[in-house]
Amino acid sequence: MPETSNPSDIVSTFDKEQKRALSAILDRCLSTDEFVFPIIDGPPGTGKTTLGAASVRELLREDPKSQVLYMCYTNFAAERARESLRKLGLRADQVIRLTPNPRDRDWREGVIGFKQDSDLSANDLRLLKSCPVLLCTLHSSRKAIANRRSSPRVILDEFSQVDPGMFFATINRVRARNPSGYALLGDPKQLPIITTQPLLRPNIATFIMRRKPYTPHQLVTQHRMHGDICAAVNSLRTALGTYEIGSGDEVKDRDLTELGYVWDRNSIPENCRDILDPKHPFVLVNSDRLGTAEEKTFRGSWRNVGEAQLAAKLTQLMCQSYRNSTGYLDDIAVLSPYVAQVVEIRQKLPPDMQKKCVTIYKAQGREYHSVILSFVRSNPQGFIGFLEESELKAQTYVACSRAEAKLIVLLSFQTFFGRSHKDFDYLNETKTAFKFEGPL
Repeated sequence: MPETSNPSDIVSTFDKEQKRALSAILDRCLSTDEFVFPIIDGPPGTGKTTLGAASVRELLREDPKSQVLYMCYTNFAAERARESLRKLGLRADQVIRLTPNPRDRDWREGVIGFKQDSDLSANDLRLLKSCPVLLCTLHSSRKAIANRRSSPRVILDEFSQVDPGMFFATINRVRARNPSGYALLGDPKQLPIITTQPLLRPNIATFIMRRKPYTPHQLVTQHRMHGDICAAVNSLRTALGTYEIGSGDEVKDRDLTELGYVWDRNSIPENCRDILDPKHPFVLVNSDRLGTAEEKTFRGSWRNVGEAQLAAKLTQLMCQSYRNSTGYLDDIAVLSPYVAQVVEIRQKLPPDMQKKCVTIYKAQGREYHSVILSFVRSNPQGFIGFLEESELKAQTYVACSRAEAKLIVLLSFQTFFGRSHKDFDYLNETKTAFKFEGPL
């Protein structure tokens, strides 16, 4: 979202789609049988959590006695929501984050952990029941629901990660409190949580759309990614059959130097300079030049030793050659869809950098100044495994959309391009891509 010096002015920075979505959340929409409640389709960086937080603040402005149940799928998303609510001026006594850990007990910070009501004093329970906003994950929703009065407003953030079973079980419990309205915020094109069981892959967004045609409120302007990276993400969104998003003026030209980094070009080998140059926010690197092939590990995952070596090398060079007022670049992630490749890359990184390398699944919902991707597969037949399965091809979309100012994609051009892999062909045709096919 665009920066504003006064949190109370946040709504004035919203575009028309955000304002329309905000109005829909504030309306009293009750039916869960026919799904007549607002669904907010918020692609990466479009500010759906900020929108959710703003809607909570507006609800409390309209009626200070109203209560909200704000649920997220992951703890990370819940913490992000708490940060957004606090930035908008809600105090710790107005927003309480519930956790299952009894050691999390800090009323001054608004974080309360308990396993059952008997863990809390009568005064603690009174404070919980009177608090305007209870924030929790779906796994902790039973405790939050029990501590809401009648007619709370229900907001489910990142709902597109929730499977139908968990969704309906949660909604069923909420009904006992006769909620005054519901709102769902998420990105239906993100990855399913369950990958090993195809019947559990559809998230609730997919379930709803298949059951009854529904057009959600679509957020169309992102405020995270450089315009070149957004163009790559739009290529993938086109392949996924959904609408394009645009870049806000404040980010469309925001490369690493605009984020305050100074790049020492001469500190790195000449053959890596074009790849790491901040003038190339989106780079496709042909790993065929490495001369290495994929390997299937004992556990069935895949790795590519040469690509892992290059990913580790580029990561270290990025961290060493970019510097800002607080030190060298640290906000970087190295991602791969394969666990074996993550292990391989970590082994080639210094111990203090190994945690920067994670699977794409682990990175979902997060953002980084710089991202390096390793897609591993390299074979003359053009096989790319689950990366072309209908529900799992969003790996590429999710991975690319984690980057704010620099995105480097390592992959075999002969394996991924020109093989009827629509997602990667669209990515290859992105006009803003800088393609590196030189010696490595």
